[in-house]
Amino acid sequence: MKNLLMLFVLTALFTACKKDEPLAKEDLYPAQPVSVPSSTAIAVFHQPTSFYQMFVYRYDDDNKTWSNRIGSHFSTISASDPSFLGFTNPYVSDSGTAMFDMVRLYSAYTGTTNIKTVGLNADQVLQFFPDFEGAKTGVVKIKTQDVILRKSAGGTITIGMSGGGTYSENTKVMDLNVTFNEATIGGTTRTIKYKLSPTALTLN
Repeated sequence: MKNLLMLFVLTALFTACKKDEPLAKEDLYPAQPVSVPSSTAIAVFHQPTSFYQMFVYRYDDDNKTWSNRIGSHFSTISASDPSFLGFTNPYVSDSGTAMFDMVRLYSAYTGTTNIKTVGLNADQVLQFFPDFEGAKTGVVKIKTQDVILRKSAGGTITIGMSGGGTYSENTKVMDLNVTFNEATIGGTTRTIKYKLSPTALTLN
């Protein structure tokens, strides 16, 4: 009986202490799937000025280092669906971008690293979904699609693209894992890490 009384007292004390503790994040912000893409995230990572480009870096698994900034990575908001951030070059006729360094990654197949020759444009690429309503962090979804690259000698190659990652409006950094399907050029798939930010990053 004495042991039962002691157990009751301890349980009551533990419950009282729990009530005094601050609410955990999951109690304050219960997990709710957010299905509407964020427009505030686009405003953080993109500016509506001609030739605007983020600082984009690619991780090299062989050397275990991050690349220098990938130039000609022009971002644009999709005219047909403004919830998407794309990578296109509407400023130079019949040109393109270096999206995810694909121009360099597939130069052996296109015969060039010239963005105008390759003509790489993708109107809808990234969408941002907050962790919960009003959150400044969340997930990035890459629209699954086939990307067409022109060859310098004529003709094209097609590379599949998919993947996703995370973003933070606080740190202003996106971490992406982009998967390229290379079946049409005799390969399989490979996934490459990228970091994107409106400001320069020190990574190595």
